[in-house]
Amino acid sequence: MTVTAIDLQTRIDSYLMNLRRSLGELPPEEVNDILREIRGHILERAEAAGELSDEKLVAILKVLGKPEDIGPLYQAEAMVARARSSFSPALIFRTVMRWSMMSALGFLVFLVGLTGYSLGIGFLACSALKPIFPEHVGAWVGDGGFSMGFMDAASRTEILGWWIIPVGLVGGAVSIIATTRFLRWMLRFAPRVRRATA
Repeated sequence: MTVTAIDLQTRIDSYLMNLRRSLGELPPEEVNDILREIRGHILERAEAAGELSDEKLVAILKVLGKPEDIGPLYQAEAMVARARSSFSPALIFRTVMRWSMMSALGFLVFLVGLTGYSLGIGFLACSALKPIFPEHVGAWVGDGGFSMGFMDAASRTEILGWWIIPVGLVGGAVSIIATTRFLRWMLRFAPRVRRATA
C-alpha cells in the first residue's frame, strides 16, 4: 500500500491537533507560535530526509515526542515566564508547585516557599486574632520551647503581649515579600522546553 502526500499531511495535521489540545490553557497567540514552530521543524526535517515516507515521518514525530508529553512542558515554560515578570505570590507559588513535580530542585524550592509563606501567614494571623482572643493568641515560652499562635495560656508564658500585633504585621509582610522575591529569583533555574529546532 502506498502512502500519498495527502496521507502524510493528514498525519502531520493530526499530530498538531493533538498538540493543540495539550496546550489547552495557553493564550491563542502562544499556541499558534508553538504550532508554527513545530510544523516548520517537521517540514525542515522532512526536506532534509529527501523524499518523505511514512517511516521517515514516524521517525520525525518520535524525535519530537508525544503531543501529550510536550504540551505540559510548553505550558509550564509559559507559566514560568509569566511568574518571572510578576509579583503575585499566588502565581509564583503555583508555578513553583508545578516545577516541584518536575525536578528535585523544584521540590526543594517549593518547600522553602511553603515555609516562608506559612510563616508570613502565621505572623499576620496572630496580628489579626490577638484583639479577638487576647488571652489565647501570642508568642509563648514554656516547657516545649518557643511557639507563636493560638495556645492555652495556663501552661505557657506570653512574652510579647500586645506587641505581637506590630511584630506580626512587620514579620508577616517581610516574610511574604522575601519569599516572593526568592521564589521569583529561583525560577531562573526552572527547566526550559528543549526547542524543536535545537
